[in-house]
Amino acid sequence: MRDHAELDPTEVLHRLGVTEEMVRAHVMRPEHVVNATLGFDLRRPADGTDDPSNPPPPSGLFYRLNTDQLRRDLHGLLSFCLAGYSMQLRRYGRVVFDDQWNWSKTPVDGAVGWTADVPMHVASVSKLITAMAMTKLLEDHNISPDARIWPWLPPYWVRGPGVNQLTFRQLLTHTSGLVPGPDVAGPSDFQFMKDQIALGAMPGKSGYRNMNFGLCRVLLSTMDAPYLFNPVLAGVRDTYWDLTTIRYYARYVSDNVFAPVGVTSSFQHTDDNALAYPYPAFDVPGWNSQDLSTMSGCAAWHLSADDLLTVMAAFRRRGLIVDPVIAQKMLDRQFGLDLKEDTPLGRIYGKGGFWSLKVGVTDGVFVEQANVFYLPKGMELVVLANSPFCNPNTGFMGNVLTAIKANTENILIRLTVTAVSVIAAYALFRRMRVRVPRP
Repeated sequence: MRDHAELDPTEVLHRLGVTEEMVRAHVMRPEHVVNATLGFDLRRPADGTDDPSNPPPPSGLFYRLNTDQLRRDLHGLLSFCLAGYSMQLRRYGRVVFDDQWNWSKTPVDGAVGWTADVPMHVASVSKLITAMAMTKLLEDHNISPDARIWPWLPPYWVRGPGVNQLTFRQLLTHTSGLVPGPDVAGPSDFQFMKDQIALGAMPGKSGYRNMNFGLCRVLLSTMDAPYLFNPVLAGVRDTYWDLTTIRYYARYVSDNVFAPVGVTSSFQHTDDNALAYPYPAFDVPGWNSQDLSTMSGCAAWHLSADDLLTVMAAFRRRGLIVDPVIAQKMLDRQFGLDLKEDTPLGRIYGKGGFWSLKVGVTDGVFVEQANVFYLPKGMELVVLANSPFCNPNTGFMGNVLTAIKANTENILIRLTVTAVSVIAAYALFRRMRVRVPRP
């Protein structure tokens, strides 16, 4: 096989299934993406300095999760306020409960009920998938998460103050200080990222920014396949870089995260995907969020509850994507996560996604939202929903977390109460025997 440096531009394009006509026709800011918004719940960007062993997570030895009551509580909470949902909890890969409610497509769109294998755009949960891919790539290339990203940025981009100090850890924990300003997730298309890199960054400053993970899409491509961006292709610039990094990122994640566990996904919103609705849904057609590839890295993947749970378990425990020790480090460093919280049950990790259609000046009327939780004791929970939570632009991640904590029980207290009850019953039995006259 010839060396990568000897490949001509046309051959490079064709290896990714890209034609020169596709590059020329590529639109970097599709209108349907401009008219959508990306939100998130539990906005707790990580500080990026965690040592996974300090402090260790609580053991949870004397606590259990009352999964039966949790199931009832979550159904009562979610069914009251959503057009529909798919919810599943697994323990060490085995289904504990699997609840579906109402429609993935309402009767006006064909009356398709939710099942655990109905896919949906999972919005910012795509960041967790990107974090898994970046963790594998950094490990395979023996690159520290504290390495600086500048060698792998497009060489023709203008770099503003602070950009050459940015690290992978800062992107993966939303501490890059890019786009300083209001707490808004912001765009993540190629041109926007290029412009913001030119403005500069304040490394270490927290702020949830979609472009942190959009940049990961670009960096993953340049790190793993630098030959795709050799000087021969320098004159093609933005459209080539955008389309090629989208294609390479998609292939890398598919080959290294999804394929090892038998999952398939894409950036396309195909007919089998759930549609988004307002709440209440009434008789309005659902919204198709369409192809979101230009937002890949921070959003765009379409997955079912079954798919997500399979990937989550394989990453955390099975060693099919990375070594479980490396996976645990990623979780404790809070790469690609919104939440890491120590509870009596143990340590909980969570990621939320929220994608909506702008209707006039109103956001969050037609909504796709996804919540995933890594729970202690080998459990993973996924909730997909295709509407806002009772009111426009409202999510439910905090409510689900509250329900999990409320259903955490102290088994030592239960055992103590049971033991005291047994002793009391035995003592009563002994007294009754003493009082019974003998014949």
